[in-house]
Formats: sequence, C-alpha cells, structure tokens
Amino acid sequence: MYPTDPVTATPSYEERAPAIDLVPAGFVPPSSANNKNFPRGDLTRTISLALLATAYASSITCLIVGGVYFNNTAPTNPGWRRLRLSRPLKQSLPLLINIFVTILTEGTGYVHAVALRWSLGTSLVFNSNLRLFSSIRGSWAFGRLMNFLSAGFLVLCYAATGLIFATLPPENVCSALPLNFICDERETRDLVFFRPGAVLALGIGLLGSSALATWQVVDATVKEKIKTWSSSPIETAWAAWSTGLRTRREGRCMLGVHEQQWPSAPTLPRQKQGNAWEAHTEVRRVVAFLWVLVLLTLFWFVGVIAAVQRINRECIVAGDGQNYMERCDNVYVGGSWSLLPDTNGVTSLAQISLVNDASGGITGNLSNNGAIAVVFILMMGFQSVITMGLHCSELLVTLSRDQDTWRRATSAYGCKERNALLTVLGSWKSIALLALKPLVHWLFGLAMSFYVGWGIFMRPPQILYLCLSTLILAGFGTWLTFAVPRGPQPAAYGHLQTMIDLIDDWGQRMFWGHKGWTLNGFGHAGTSSQKCEEVRMELYYAGNVSF
Repeated sequence: MYPTDPVTATPSYEERAPAIDLVPAGFVPPSSANNKNFPRGDLTRTISLALLATAYASSITCLIVGGVYFNNTAPTNPGWRRLRLSRPLKQSLPLLINIFVTILTEGTGYVHAVALRWSLGTSLVFNSNLRLFSSIRGSWAFGRLMNFLSAGFLVLCYAATGLIFATLPPENVCSALPLNFICDERETRDLVFFRPGAVLALGIGLLGSSALATWQVVDATVKEKIKTWSSSPIETAWAAWSTGLRTRREGRCMLGVHEQQWPSAPTLPRQKQGNAWEAHTEVRRVVAFLWVLVLLTLFWFVGVIAAVQRINRECIVAGDGQNYMERCDNVYVGGSWSLLPDTNGVTSLAQISLVNDASGGITGNLSNNGAIAVVFILMMGFQSVITMGLHCSELLVTLSRDQDTWRRATSAYGCKERNALLTVLGSWKSIALLALKPLVHWLFGLAMSFYVGWGIFMRPPQILYLCLSTLILAGFGTWLTFAVPRGPQPAAYGHLQTMIDLIDDWGQRMFWGHKGWTLNGFGHAGTSSQKCEEVRMELYYAGNVSF
C-alpha cells in the first residue's frame, strides 16, 4: 500500500488506480538529461567581490579617519569635528549610514554564504541556510569560533553606526531637567559632534567581516569547493547534480520536499502544497525567536515608561527643594510622540548616568574612554539581539524566494538564469527585508542613544516604534512561513534533492508541467525548454520508472 497524501488525504494508487492501457503515443523515454553545463554565476561573483572590495575600502577609510581624531577625546577639544545640523537631519543621518552598512554587510555575507554552501559538500541540504549558525566540524574557516567572530563584527558595525554622531541635550530638555547648568555652559542649538571612536569601531567591524569572508572564500576556492556563485536554487541543484554531490531518483515527479521520506510511487497531483514550517526544521526556531524579540522590546517599553512615570510621580511629591531625590534628575515626562525625538516638543526619556563628579552633577561622561567602553558594551548587548533576529529572518525570506523561483517554471516566461542582484531586486520579499534591516537598526538608535555630557538616554516612544517594527518583522516572517503554495507543482523551498528529483531536463530557461506518459501509462511531469501542458489532476504521475 502506497502512503496517502497527508495534505488532501487522497486515496493511494492501489486504492483507486484507473484502468489505463499502455499509451505509446506521447511516451516519455527515460530521462536523457545530460546537460552539465551549469551556470557558474560569473556576474554574481564579480558583483560580490566588488562589494567585498568596497567594504575593505570603507573600513580602511573609517580606520584612518577614526585613528586621526581618536586621541582628541574631549568634546570641547578642537580635534572634534563640530557640525551645524538641524536635529531632524542629525537623527536621519544614521539611517543613511545604516543603509550603507547594510549593503556592505550583505555583500560580505553573501561571499561567506557561497563559500559555506559549497564547503558543506554532501551535508548541504537546502540552498538557503543560516550562515552564522551553520558550521563544519574540523574546519577553522567555517568553525563555530569564526561564526561567533562574524556575528560579533556584524553587531559591532551596527552598534558603532548609532554612536557616530553625539549631540548635546536639546535646550528644552536642559531647561526641563534639574541639572540645567550644562545648558548655561554650552551652546546646544543644532550642534553635533562627530565621534571618532565610533568611526574607528565601525572600521574594525567592516574590516573584520571582510577579512573573515576573504579567508573563507579563499579556503573554499583553493580546495575547489565552489561550483557556482549563483543564488538560484535551480542552478545550485544543477551544479550539485552535475558534479556528483547528488543523484536523481526516478519516479518522483509529483513528490515534493514534504514527501522526501516517501518511497517512489504513482501519486495524484494536489491543489495545494505544504508550507515552509513543515519543510525546514530551523524555520520553527526562527519564527519563535522573532516573536520572543517582539516580547523583549515590548517588556523594554513597558519597563522604561513605567519607571519614568513612577519616578516622576514620586519626584512631584518630593519636589519641595529640600528632599528632591537625586534620581529625579534622570527622568522626564514629555508630551511628544513624534518619530524623531525632541522635534515636536520634549520626548519622555530615562537617563543612565555613567560618570558623576563630586558635586553630584554629570560631567563629560562620553569623553572618558572607560565610559565609552561601557556605552559600547551596553549598545552591543541590546544590538546583538536585534541583529541576530534580522539575520535569522533572512532564512524565511530566502526559502520563500527559492520557492518563488521554482514556481516561475509554470509561468508564461519560465524560470531562467539571473544574477544574485537581479534575484534580490526582483523579489519584493527580499526588498522588504532589506528595507527593514536599516530601519530597525535606526529605530534602535533613536530608542537608545546618548548625549554628550549626560549619558545614555532611553526614550519610551521610540522604544514603542522599535517594538512595532519587530512586530512587523515577526508578522512578515510568520506569513512567509505559513503561506501555502497553490497548484499541482510540488513544493521544494530550495531543497536540493527535491529539485534534482523534479527536474529532468536542465537548461538556461525551464518550464514545468505535463510532458507525456510512461510505458505503463502513468503520467510524467517534468521540465522542458518549451512551454509544457498543464498537469492533469485526475492522472497518477510516476515519472520515468516502471512499477
């Protein structure tokens, strides 16, 4: 008895096999697919190496600029670059830097992903993997230590981006808080300080990421591991089949990734396929982590705004000029909920003081190297959770994109060779994730930042907006995970063995559909360079094998 379909519970072949005579007309002979001239992805390699070179150039530039001004640590020192920028412009600049850093890290990340994909060898199961959580035992270049360093450099890049520009507290914040002597001593309007230490840290992060990616791709190239630079699951499967990493199993032309454990058997087409949740075990962990991230940011918002409100009420009661509590200096309840802090009134805030002088006033904390180290540790601790969440969400997007690439074989244009850049730009899902990455990091920078001479500021409205952005990310990822592909084409989600089983005619452009019958009268579905007929839902399909 052949297994029944778990999705639609249709009867098995033995239960309702139609009486079909041998059909010589339209007979499909055993697969003669011998085209092993798979695309090498030369243009994709050129683009990836160009981005890697740009990352090197950017890191060296940051190291030079940061190194030149690194010894001038005091904000009043002429060595600091003082800029006259409107506060909205100052708060928007990190978004542009985050976009640039995202482009560079995506480039170095892709180089790492290609080298890892082919270094996995026979352990490679899916075209898309979590590169920072995939390691090769016994390999220095692709071991867990290198993954940890790669993650650390990635977090450092984004943490440094939010610290490049330092400002003095806005005049309305200074006048509202008790320690307003700083406002009298320093000019605060539209004054922005350029932070060389953060630029130096960004350079270290980019250089570390670039160096690791270079080592990994050189290691894979020297060992002749890399077969193709293409990001397409079809071209990856083509290369894996052509080079002997995988072999084709006949008689599985209607069995998708969800039926990998089934024996080859005549199978009826289904109107809908399984989802990514059922296809890939790591997907479940990623979705769970994204919702944990939402809860963490929500708890952060609730905790900070509750502390601000409670301390503010206590301060109002105790604010008689004699019993005013010291911690009242560190909170302010404002009425502005604008996206950019302090641009339309005063935004509520809670302050973490780093260095206090003998009189209890807050001095130039952020000009002290020890205080800066504390800032970086705090920022990287928070940033690491955000960064890993965004990294993990890549798996959900790339799996869905791989499935979309395969499903184009049933379209009027078929699926054809495309470089990685066009693959990304041609997928709205990839563009959405690329837009979310710098946006979420930028919102984190607004939610948790610092002012020269005061310390770290946490702003409840911006924390809430960060929480909403993680909610959008989690909802987007969950929707991708549970989306159900419609139509009879078996789902693959970039599973290489499934792709090789389903494709029987490799080419630069491929269509999938009904191709004819086998010797014993079963239907055969497969790929062709020409448009195929539609699959017949009432017909059992078995492929090129006799039962």
